[in-house]
Amino acid sequence: MMRPLRALPGALLACLAAGCATYQAYDGPKLARAQVAIIVGSAKIRSGLPLALVIRSVDGRDVGLQYSSVALAPGSHELLVDCEVSGSATAGGAASRHALRIEVAAGEKYRLTARMSPGNRSCADVALESS
Repeated sequence: MMRPLRALPGALLACLAAGCATYQAYDGPKLARAQVAIIVGSAKIRSGLPLALVIRSVDGRDVGLQYSSVALAPGSHELLVDCEVSGSATAGGAASRHALRIEVAAGEKYRLTARMSPGNRSCADVALESS
């Protein structure tokens, strides 16, 4: 029987590989959940999902491969988001990059959404919604 603590490193590694960590997109120590806004995107490494909204940067700071969400200070921010449809562009899918100017509030959680182009083969635009 496997001990729970022995399984923890493997579970953490799997979580990082799947891109489920949250990037701290503000300076200083970690703030309480009620003091920041969380934006949830898609994991950069995914398997078979037809659509992914990947956060590439926040206010000019690159968001690493292991992050699928970001924690932001309240206020105005700029996001750079990739919309990937049906795999990579070289595998018959489409990828497009979208710049978003957003306003977020402390203690709120947001998610990225895509409006698809006719035929559902590419993203027409990306928006932020409160979740």
